[in-house]
Amino acid sequence: MYARIVRASLTAETAQEAVTYFQNTVLPALKQHAGFAFGHCFYAPADQHVLMVSVWDSEEACPSAETSGLLGQAVSHLREYFAGKPTLDYYQVAV
Repeated sequence: MYARIVRASLTAETAQEAVTYFQNTVLPALKQHAGFAFGHCFYAPADQHVLMVSVWDSEEACPSAETSGLLGQAVSHLREYFAGKPTLDYYQVAV
């Protein structure tokens, strides 16, 4: 299994909206993509940092989801909520 982790700072004005958008739009789009296992969004209200984690069955499924139709649009829309440039990392799930 492989994980994609997006780290970002959110603006104070849009932080809760971003978390809701992930829950209501991005997560359902992820669930429709082949190879998706599960996903979570972690939010630190004190500093408006967010970790958006998605776990995939294979290494190939992980990056291919970013450019696919609805999911690609959903992920692109998330950028509106970021206070700066997010970081994107891929990991092999060890345990």
